[in-house]
Amino acid sequence: MTRRSFGRSGGLLAGIGILASILVVTAVLGDLPELGNLLSSLHWPSLILLILLAVVNHGLRYWRWEILLKRVASSSFKRSTAVRLFSAGSLLIFTPARVGEAAKSVYARDFFGIPMAISLPVLIAERLTDVVVMALLATLGLLWLGEPLNLLLAGIIFGVILIVVVIRRPLLAWAARWNMNRLRASSGLGQMLGLASTSQRRLLSPGALGINLTLGVSIWMTEVVIYFFSLFAVGVPVGFHLFALALAVFPLASFAGSVSFLPGGLGVTEGGITALGMLLGGLPQETVALSALLTRTAILGVMVLTGVVSLVLLRGVPRPE
Repeated sequence: MTRRSFGRSGGLLAGIGILASILVVTAVLGDLPELGNLLSSLHWPSLILLILLAVVNHGLRYWRWEILLKRVASSSFKRSTAVRLFSAGSLLIFTPARVGEAAKSVYARDFFGIPMAISLPVLIAERLTDVVVMALLATLGLLWLGEPLNLLLAGIIFGVILIVVVIRRPLLAWAARWNMNRLRASSGLGQMLGLASTSQRRLLSPGALGINLTLGVSIWMTEVVIYFFSLFAVGVPVGFHLFALALAVFPLASFAGSVSFLPGGLGVTEGGITALGMLLGGLPQETVALSALLTRTAILGVMVLTGVVSLVLLRGVPRPE
């Protein structure tokens, strides 16, 4: 797929994502009788903080991608262009299971000459780390809340984490050996798999794993804090229990949205935040629904805005011959 076709897709999907977000907002909030009272009592300075935190979150996601890409790529690249292509590629989050984010690898190939086989493992490594981090944070939040049901859920999640951590490296190594044994190294596909295998080994090194995990925790903690302040913005009293609730609810709902295969997890993530906020925190439906939409609007809004601007700016950047 070419850069131009991804550019058209990015603009189209951004519009679809915005429209879908509006429909979700209408569906969730349309029947809530207390919406007017909640909106009139919003703590507006907190909304500015949500936007600022969402910008920081997007910057952290770019920083992780850049560092990991430099780990696997031998060619250098210009940061200003890299920021644009990352943001433009992020627009394709509005695809099932976020597979459209492969646009980042297409852009990296077109602008920096980095083969897709080298850069695609970076996206896979990010997603795998995100799953582990979401599970760890949710487990910590559930343990902090301390109820019997929460402790049971925490134990189940922690067990899944252990299984993923234990089998991930041997499973990936076996898959790489299996593919290379079935394909001649001199074949085109064999060479592509060889590049991917080399890239994967570099991403599994202790240094790369440490960077990926550290920035992954920073990214998801930023999003948890965004949700925490969105609850404060709609009138929930601030306290350690509220932070524990945000720590448990947001990663779990985000994971549900990720595995739903719906574009951007729209609907599932917001519904998960609402349901879990009511179940684990005993909060009113109107309160948690509005806080969920404030959180997602801040995060996705920054992503869409920077993506659209970057998509326009990329058209003026010459592609190397």
